[in-house]
Amino acid sequence: MFCDQLTSRIGLQCHSLDDNGSVFMIETPFRFQDGDHIPVYVEVRGNQYRFFDDGATFMHFAGLGINLSGGNQIRFLKNAAETHGACFTDQGEIEIWTESENSGKAFAAYVATLLELVRWEGERKATSHDTGVFVEEVAQYLMAWKRTEIKRDPKITGITGREYVLDFDIDGTLVLAISAHHQSSSSALHKLIDIKGLPANGEVQTLVVIDDRKDPDAAKAEGLLLSSVSKVIGMGQLRVNAGTPNALM
Repeated sequence: MFCDQLTSRIGLQCHSLDDNGSVFMIETPFRFQDGDHIPVYVEVRGNQYRFFDDGATFMHFAGLGINLSGGNQIRFLKNAAETHGACFTDQGEIEIWTESENSGKAFAAYVATLLELVRWEGERKATSHDTGVFVEEVAQYLMAWKRTEIKRDPKITGITGREYVLDFDIDGTLVLAISAHHQSSSSALHKLIDIKGLPANGEVQTLVVIDDRKDPDAAKAEGLLLSSVSKVIGMGQLRVNAGTPNALM
């Protein structure tokens, strides 16, 4: 009965998940970037409906290796939910409560929340890919410039006791490859300040390679900020130093 009513309101199929007929799964055509269906469940309590994900969205991102233990990541989930009238609970669930007569609007708001997270996942995936490609380009240019092999993923401890993994170690100089986005440079700045703050790292040399190809002005501004704690070089100059200014464009 409930599924018939719900189908007539939102046009999608649902299936009962318990003997009491109070919890249901709704089939939707929407998927995460990896092809997983976005989770849509509904719990019926009298005239109240609760659309929820049973924590599946949180687990989906955790399964991709995305660290959700920090406040910023959790805040993003909460903001995405609240923007559409839903909420992210302390139990790690996305949910929205509604009266039965408003179930169509509530369902749309719930799905909008999940699609916002799908969009974020796609942007993050694209950024991760671009970053990976850039780091590999930097590696090739560094080796061409210095005429030596590089060590990948060198580790070093900062004054806070936190261990950091940088991109390369070339002739004893630790290298970070970053984009021109402020978030990327801010993260690099905090990392370098922590590293340089440890007296034992007083002689450690660092180099930040910043991608200045798409937005030279932004790269210059971020580079000036970073130059207070490290040597900085733009990707364009690195190509020149490597003797291949027009390669890998």
